Amino acid sequence: MQSVNEIVEAIQNLPSNEREKIRKLLEQEKLEKQKEVEEEIKLFKASEKWLKEHRAEYLGQWVCLYGNELISHGTDGLQVHRQAKEKGIKAPYLVRVIEEPKNFVGAWL
Repeated sequence: MQSVNEIVEAIQNLPSNEREKIRKLLEQEKLEKQKEVEEEIKLFKASEKWLKEHRAEYLGQWVCLYGNELISHGTDGLQVHRQAKEKGIKAPYLVRVIEEPKNFVGAWL
């Protein structure tokens, strides 16, 4: 297996048009990863919004969300997670719904 330094040296020895192909490939991969992260953030925010709006309906239950879509819910978190996986959700947003603390103030003693 080649070291990173050997790979970098090999790239530096390539003609400029070949180095440009590599640069474009890496840039494309970076953009695709950035889009994936942005989509994950969008889904997370939609899930958080849904949870805030529907908290009272599912108190004491586990809910699995994909964006603003309820995938499954129930009192058994493992079963709720399993149902989401069976529906093809790769990374389900799973949370146990509890009442939000009111006027909570934390402090170091």
